[in-house]
Amino acid sequence: MSVVMSAVHAVHTVAVNAAAALSAAALSTAVLSTKGGAEFDPNKVTPGPAGFIATAAFAAAVILLGFLLVKRLRRNAYRHEIRDEIAAELAAAEGAPGAAAGGGAAAGGAGGAGSEASGADGQSPASGGSRPDGA
Repeated sequence: MSVVMSAVHAVHTVAVNAAAALSAAALSTAVLSTKGGAEFDPNKVTPGPAGFIATAAFAAAVILLGFLLVKRLRRNAYRHEIRDEIAAELAAAEGAPGAAAGGGAAAGGAGGAGSEASGADGQSPASGGSRPDGA
């Protein structure tokens, strides 16, 4: 949460600085236009390094906030998926008492606690005594 708050603080600081720079530029334009001396050419006015830095900082803040937003959206989506999976597992466990007690292999799968029903040589009677791995 502190990352978001620091990003918001940075954006706020940049916005305040940009507003101050704009008001200072407006004030200097008003002062230059009221002087009776040299002619003022508005086409030659540029924001300068301060304007570039303010624009770059604002763009970096927007990009950073975009990355943070995507990260939070992904995290929430994953949490939602996990909650759905847990809810489905709990519903299945409540519906099938054997699934809650032991799960897959212990409830009758090969090699688990349910292998007492196998043949005398330790292999399943349905398989005919031959295993695909040759053991």
